[in-house]
Amino acid sequence: MTSPLSIEQWQLFLQIAECGSLTDTAAARDVAQSAISRQLGAIELSCGGQLFERTARGVRLNDIGQRLYPRVKAWVQAGQHLTEDASGLLREPAGLVRVGIIDSLADALCGPIYEEIARLFPKVSLHWVSGMSGRVSEGLERGEIDLALFSENTRGRSGRGDGLAKMPHVLIGAPGDALTAAQTLPFDHLHRIPLIVPGRPYAFHHVLEHWASRRGIELNIRLECDSLNLQKKLVKAGGLYAIVGLSAVREEVARHELQAARIVQPSLDRHIVLRLSSHAAPTQACQVVHDTVRRHVERGFPSLSQWLPEVES
Repeated sequence: MTSPLSIEQWQLFLQIAECGSLTDTAAARDVAQSAISRQLGAIELSCGGQLFERTARGVRLNDIGQRLYPRVKAWVQAGQHLTEDASGLLREPAGLVRVGIIDSLADALCGPIYEEIARLFPKVSLHWVSGMSGRVSEGLERGEIDLALFSENTRGRSGRGDGLAKMPHVLIGAPGDALTAAQTLPFDHLHRIPLIVPGRPYAFHHVLEHWASRRGIELNIRLECDSLNLQKKLVKAGGLYAIVGLSAVREEVARHELQAARIVQPSLDRHIVLRLSSHAAPTQACQVVHDTVRRHVERGFPSLSQWLPEVES
């Protein structure tokens, strides 16, 4: 039976792939090229076949090697993180954490979360990535974000991550608009009104289309726009409506710059989900940021849910 490859051998596999040359790899390691060639041969023998194509200019990953590369890199990085955590259990968390957050929660949460992290964990730095839920969750799935706070449809809840709260969704209109003057608005009243929605991929499209078909109404999507702030500006100008999370417009409604009516029959509430990346084991820094984000969301949502009365869905 072939012996499992060691982490050192997988690290060599990654280095050869990134250098694209056995000569350059040998120079970086200060060994003879023949030694690198022999080690690569042993790696490929253990795997049962070639992982690289040999070219006149060097080597490059073949199809199998390209499929292995991201998995090996994630595994090696996870091992490095575990080693760092094991040696630093008595040290304070440190390092960069990339946090994705939906636009509708960013204004309310980013400042307080940053202030708490800076005060309690000064060696942790944050990189905020904000956008619509579809964009944020895609970044998480691709490993570009370490943890993300976004919304999922109640009907399509995946069960992964922490479901922290429900976000009521409202139809927003310009000041003085008759349709959004009441506290609630039946879903059927969306029939043929001019809507702004985010561009695809956007899971909420499927929810709107599902209920429009069930209720026998026609959606009139006049514009696709991925910027929440631009959506709000266009609605303020009059003639268009948008469906957004309640937290996104509390301040504008309080200042009478927009009107908002909660959509009911059915309600379009969505789950607020906090999820860690599955691409690598979370670092200590990532874990403390996760816990801080969770606390702030759980503190903030009781007041949010009281902003509009509970209604039958």
